[in-house]
Amino acid sequence: MKSQVCVKVSDEHLVVLVQNGDHSSMSALYNKYFKLVYQKCFSFVKNDDDAYDLTQDIMIKVFDKISFYKGKSSFSTWLYAIAHNHCITYIVKQNKQRKESIYSVPDLADDSVSDNYELRDESEKREIYLLNILNEMPVVEREMLEKKYRYNYSILDLQKEFNLSASAVKMRLMRARQKMEQKFPVVAA
Repeated sequence: MKSQVCVKVSDEHLVVLVQNGDHSSMSALYNKYFKLVYQKCFSFVKNDDDAYDLTQDIMIKVFDKISFYKGKSSFSTWLYAIAHNHCITYIVKQNKQRKESIYSVPDLADDSVSDNYELRDESEKREIYLLNILNEMPVVEREMLEKKYRYNYSILDLQKEFNLSASAVKMRLMRARQKMEQKFPVVAA
């Protein structure tokens, strides 16, 4: 009977494999992050079908852009930023569509195609800028923010994880958010 050795491969190593065409590594990343991305999407749209569709769109976008991942931040942070911005863009579009009158006729002479590219380009610039800000933060603050807002850790969970009192956890989260808001005011909006 052969013993099986379980080797834990880092996300960054899997990304390199995906960038080199390894589809099984792509599946590994997809399986690892699908549920987390879905939960993030659901927190925005509160609808299973829309959250599932958004998650699929995000995962496709991530794998389409994976060649641009350079490892300046963790893969999960990079993925989270893409997911967050994709959801924000979706919500903005939904709100805009609701505000438009059903009687309005679109202006066929407008440059909606070029505007769409400009919006996408601006969103990608925000993603990169946000990732750079996160990478500049002390590791503990970055981890605390990720665990609280991405993985939905409670204050009690963070107390246990970081061996701090509830007030210390809340204070550190507040300071970390303030740092983010100073460098990236759009986050606060």
